[in-house]
Amino acid sequence: MNYIGEIAALTGAFFWGICAIMFETAGKRIGTYATNLIRIILACLFLCFTLFLTTGQFFPVDASRNNFLWLGISGIIGLVIGDGALFKSLVILGSRRATLILSLAPPITVVIAWFFLGEKLGLLAIAGIIITVWGIFWVVNEKNVSEATNGSKLKGIIYGLIGALGQAVGLVFAKQGLSDDILPLAATILRMAPSALVLGVMGLVSGNGTRIINALKNNRALLATLGGAIFGPFLGVWLSVVAVKHTETGIASTLLATVPILILPMVIIVHKTRPSFRAVVGSFIAVFGIALLFLR
Repeated sequence: MNYIGEIAALTGAFFWGICAIMFETAGKRIGTYATNLIRIILACLFLCFTLFLTTGQFFPVDASRNNFLWLGISGIIGLVIGDGALFKSLVILGSRRATLILSLAPPITVVIAWFFLGEKLGLLAIAGIIITVWGIFWVVNEKNVSEATNGSKLKGIIYGLIGALGQAVGLVFAKQGLSDDILPLAATILRMAPSALVLGVMGLVSGNGTRIINALKNNRALLATLGGAIFGPFLGVWLSVVAVKHTETGIASTLLATVPILILPMVIIVHKTRPSFRAVVGSFIAVFGIALLFLR
């Protein structure tokens, strides 16, 4: 089938948009910590079951020590710290603005790789970073927005930036863990399992056990978290792997980064709010900057 990689990437981006709205809904009802923990546990179960169907193993026990170490660290940084902050940003700013700030993750990843991994950073990549940052700043700095801000806007932006940084640093560590011959599905499990363990320990130490029990009683929040886990960490991750396999990495990465654009009609339908002209144009500008970054 022609363009299977491109179709997979766009579908994956669409699913990540659905995932963001669902996690925003769940986070407002049961809190960001409970949402993050429950969705990682559910995603682990889905991924382990899929691994069993494809390889006959529920868990990648034959992975190397290098895989376990670097992918585990990657998951804790990206999923525990990064996504934990992202969920707070989703609750405060809403899914549209939070996912737009998260678009800073690719430029941050490129800059980190330039500093620490010695990867080249050409003029086109620098231009892409500047355009992306400017487009996001232009939208987030808009004063009259249709979506409500639940709390401090500054805190929402800071949490969004921490989320983008966490994803970027997590990807850099994941690259170290992918040096051996390991299946992408198995690598994803090795990122998520330690994250679930760390979040569980954090809950016990901080006394959040009661909050988790109460969260499990909220059927609507659980349904939203379940849907988010299916569309995001499960189907979204799988489709991104399909996209990278069947098309060029730059094209796949650019199409996967179109979430801020694809989420616009979802916000109109779900939240009954119409993003401003500035929000729409700024989102396109940010994605154009990411395109320059990956297609350089």
